[in-house]
Amino acid sequence: MNTKELFKESLEDVSPEIKAELDLSFAIADKIGRILTERGLSQKEFARKMKKTEAEVSRWLTGRHNFTIRTIARISVALDVQLLEM
Repeated sequence: MNTKELFKESLEDVSPEIKAELDLSFAIADKIGRILTERGLSQKEFARKMKKTEAEVSRWLTGRHNFTIRTIARISVALDVQLLEM
C-alpha cells in the first residue's frame, strides 16, 4: 500500500468532530500566517508582541495547535483582526 492510499484510509477512521476541529485549527493557522505575511511581520516579531516564544508561535502556525478562546482573543487583539466570525 502506498503512502497516499494509507493516508486516505486513515482519514476514513477519523470522526467528523475531529475532522471539524482540524479544519478549524488549520483555518486559524492559515489566517494568522496570511496576516503576518501581508503585514511583513516575522514569527519572531509576532511572538514578541504576544509575549510567547517563537517555538510556540511556530506550533500555532502548523495548524495542529488546540487554540483556546483566550488565545484566539489575544491574537485577534494583537493583530487587530477578527479571526473567527459567528
